[in-house]
Amino acid sequence: MKTLITGATGQLGSLVVTHLLNRIPASNIAVSVRTPSKADDLAAKGIDVRHGDFDDLALMTAAFKDIDTALIISGEADNATRIAQHRTAVDAAKAAGVKHLVYTSITDPKADADFTYSAIHLDTENYIKQSGLRYTLLRNSFYADLLMAGVPHALETGDFGAPAGDAKITYIPRNDLAEAAAVVLAIPENHINATYDLTGGKAVTHAEIASYIAAATGKPVSHVDLPAEIHSGILTSLGLPDHLVEALAGLYVGAKKGDYETVSKDIERLLGRPAQSVEAYVKTTLAA
Repeated sequence: MKTLITGATGQLGSLVVTHLLNRIPASNIAVSVRTPSKADDLAAKGIDVRHGDFDDLALMTAAFKDIDTALIISGEADNATRIAQHRTAVDAAKAAGVKHLVYTSITDPKADADFTYSAIHLDTENYIKQSGLRYTLLRNSFYADLLMAGVPHALETGDFGAPAGDAKITYIPRNDLAEAAAVVLAIPENHINATYDLTGGKAVTHAEIASYIAAATGKPVSHVDLPAEIHSGILTSLGLPDHLVEALAGLYVGAKKGDYETVSKDIERLLGRPAQSVEAYVKTTLAA
């Protein structure tokens, strides 16, 4: 049985490969990447490196040849582009004879969510279900890793800013989500047509996160509740695309409504342990 991971040179995909290598032989693993030369290190480990592109149906169909289980990792683009790309990936998998699709979705996907990317994941989930293939949906909460982008400024100024108010979010380290994906991919027959809500073990406020940064560094850091327009302006000035700025603004709007504060135990069921807490993640990361 052969398992393929798309986007395997990306941040999540590379971690999934690492964890999967601990569970199944490299000879049973394939990866699909846009630039195969960037996966030379994976090829050196005995992994089958294939050329794939979600914008090219024929290329993806060839990449999925002789694959039993495939992990589709969502890309980075605007909603219309990503919806089309994901549908192409599903169509290619079905045409190639893939039996089981695993998909990295988002926590509580809704068509009308304030977090605009949510609609992408709902569409893809439904498209996968309609394909008739076996599936596993990994509804990943938001990466704790992304919080680290604000740390240098926080340490310099003492301000950890975001338009988050008192909202609580179930942040979870990317590494835990990658390990959960590897658990599913290693024995997919145990997860047929399952949906997992993968959250951190505690929903935390940005004030709490600021206190974790302060404790880990010994420097005074506190949360500043930035006006949404100021925060979006900062992100735009940093060169982030409009669709991402819009999505991040919506994330905080939704979070203030309680959209992302529900804790699930699914990650514990898959890993046999709780996810690393945000507090521990911050401490470990800043100590590195």
